[in-house]
Amino acid sequence: MIGSMRSSLPGAAAVLAAAALFFASPASPQTSGVPTGAIITGNATGSTAAVTGTLAAVPNKTTYICGFSISSTGSAAISPITVAGVVGSNMIFQNVSAGSGQLVQAFYPCVPASGPNTAITVTTTADGTATAVNVNSWGFQQ
Repeated sequence: MIGSMRSSLPGAAAVLAAAALFFASPASPQTSGVPTGAIITGNATGSTAAVTGTLAAVPNKTTYICGFSISSTGSAAISPITVAGVVGSNMIFQNVSAGSGQLVQAFYPCVPASGPNTAITVTTTADGTATAVNVNSWGFQQ
């Protein structure tokens, strides 16, 4: 069934071939293997102030962020979320709603820092009505 469905879609083989090339590309750092011991996390907790999880910088290495999770309780609306220190410019995410809100974001390929020895931070907006805010980020250094 799946094989016949693929062949009936125009261009499906080309899309699948392009996806296979992308995910097998040696240019993507995570497909070439993550060095042992290089996995890092940046976790933080707080309440009414802004909460920042930091993927630390290391001399002569580039930090990559592969994803983050933000959760809150209370009547807080802790949006926007800012991811800073990444190549290009800051990334801004919305929609961590009031009440028990959660935002989970994964990046593939993982996003590099703007340069070697540069930390990547994930920061919430302060809200005086929050009772608990958790920031968890993960990535690697290479």
